[in-house]
Amino acid sequence: MAERHDAHKYLLESWLEFHDAIKEHPEIRRLLFDPVTGLPTTPLLFPRIESLLEERGEISLLCLNVVKYSKVEEIYGWQVFDEVMREAAAALEQITGSELRDSDIVAELMISGNAFVVLLSPPRTSERMMHENLTRLARRVEARVCEALRTTLEPAVFLKFGCYVGAATVRHDATMRLERIVHEALDQALDQADSHEAVDAEERRARLRDIIEDEDVRTLVHPVMHLPDRTVIGYEALTRGPAGGEFERPDKLFKVAYDADLVLKLERLCRRKALEVARDLPEGRLMFINIEPEAVADPELRDVMFSSLLKESNLLPENVVLEITERTAITDFAAFRSTLEYLRMLGFAVAVDDAGAGYGSLQCLAEVKPEWLKIDLSLTRDVETDEVRQQLITSLVTFADRMGVKLIAEGIETAAQLSMLESLGVVYGQGFYFTVPVLPFPADEDVRGD
Repeated sequence: MAERHDAHKYLLESWLEFHDAIKEHPEIRRLLFDPVTGLPTTPLLFPRIESLLEERGEISLLCLNVVKYSKVEEIYGWQVFDEVMREAAAALEQITGSELRDSDIVAELMISGNAFVVLLSPPRTSERMMHENLTRLARRVEARVCEALRTTLEPAVFLKFGCYVGAATVRHDATMRLERIVHEALDQALDQADSHEAVDAEERRARLRDIIEDEDVRTLVHPVMHLPDRTVIGYEALTRGPAGGEFERPDKLFKVAYDADLVLKLERLCRRKALEVARDLPEGRLMFINIEPEAVADPELRDVMFSSLLKESNLLPENVVLEITERTAITDFAAFRSTLEYLRMLGFAVAVDDAGAGYGSLQCLAEVKPEWLKIDLSLTRDVETDEVRQQLITSLVTFADRMGVKLIAEGIETAAQLSMLESLGVVYGQGFYFTVPVLPFPADEDVRGD
């Protein structure tokens, strides 16, 4: 009991008491600053909030939420998201003195989070901040930050993020703890930002429906190389949405499709477009066609492979590798295996994408037992210098050799990566080092083979 009593003296009653502790131990203060943006976090705002509430009876605040639309870290690495947060912080600083006042305080909601808080200084011309004025300010800040990010980020990266601003007012209430009042207001502002995001999401779903209705997707091809002799053994069909727009990349297309329950419609369209392109497949080459896990249960998948589309493409089943992408978890492996075994019986091969990207892909690998296995680009990146990645790929090479699986390394971009992968025993590869995705099928001499 004595130990519990001694421990209790180190507990703090409130964030305000914590500020007293900071005065006694200034070194603690730096722990409450976000290391990415250099901004203070919400706890450091509490003395100012308390002062404003005692003086004026209320304060208003904004919350800017940075939303990721796709698997940004998996595609670009965590450094890209950090850069987005730095640019968003810089944008807020840039509009201080125009949309925001010099006396407004910008902070981060929490360390390494994805949301900012702006503590607004009191209005100049009235006792209270009018709701309509606060809402207009939120929309202006949102627009200005998005505009700034559009000019500072790479276009492909910018389209993977959204910034939404919500607002709330905190009023003094002597019956409630200050921290609870403030956090309720922060929740309210974030909910408002989320509701604005929901409106945006519905607009995106509507645009996706138009894309599907208009069949506004393209199919590019990307060679798969036999590394020992630098020859092309096949091509992966890659879907692209309208050029230059936020739906150009397939990860964004399919994320919205899953949210809108349009996966099968989009999948059928992409598959048909890929088979149409495959009419010109060079003789003796394979065609890797991506299929979503949900689409494996699509009755049309069995039928379409022997419909006029397949016949018109001049493809035999042994020319086609069905590449299982893993954007969502597979929920019914029994039905999944049943359909795949049926397709295998007809002559199709199966590939599993994104090996090494997570537990789900390993489970998929164990259940599906594919003929082909693709090493995720997150393992290929920095493989020339990262011993952990080298060991993981070595394990996959050993597994593939023992199981008779052909292993393809995705995302090869440099000669150093290629050299390391070959030294580790990887036989097949794919990446921008050889060529970018193109249409029509590139001539062999246009595919880098040095």
